[in-house]
Amino acid sequence: MPLIRHPDIHVSDSRKVYEGRIFDLVRESVVLPSGLNQELTIVDHPGAVAIAAVDENGDLLLVRQYRHACGDWLLEVPAGRVEVGEDRLAAAMRELEEETGHRARSWELLREFFAAPGFCSERLSLFIARDLVRVESGAKEKDHDEELDVVRRSPHSLFEADIVDAKTLIAAALLVR
Repeated sequence: MPLIRHPDIHVSDSRKVYEGRIFDLVRESVVLPSGLNQELTIVDHPGAVAIAAVDENGDLLLVRQYRHACGDWLLEVPAGRVEVGEDRLAAAMRELEEETGHRARSWELLREFFAAPGFCSERLSLFIARDLVRVESGAKEKDHDEELDVVRRSPHSLFEADIVDAKTLIAAALLVR
């Protein structure tokens, strides 16, 4: 997972200190154009996709799942990691089917953003999926370590609910603007 670096930044040292299945940790020493030296540890992540899947009533398909790092069950738009070499739209199509059992006939990139740019390179691509079709047979299986419940909510209602997931709040905000 090569880190993207601005051409004005000098990297004086870069070492991978951990290599994992989902992300790597990289320690770097950098020099800013002002001459300021920074010592950083970066979570190097291949990126992810998120899907604002809008049904015929204008409701979003959401997944409820346990997130151990947060210590709670969260309600989120379907999302997942982009595999090495995978096209982002293909990843979004795969994740929607795996997590909700639906496919979409219409796809559009809404926005790309960084989840935690202070320490993580993960870039999220947020797609809107419309004209949903339930896959009755032959649907892609969800990941073996996922336990998901699919629920539907209007984008407006997410601002009144106890939603704490950033990508879900961003999706709702972009849909109601």
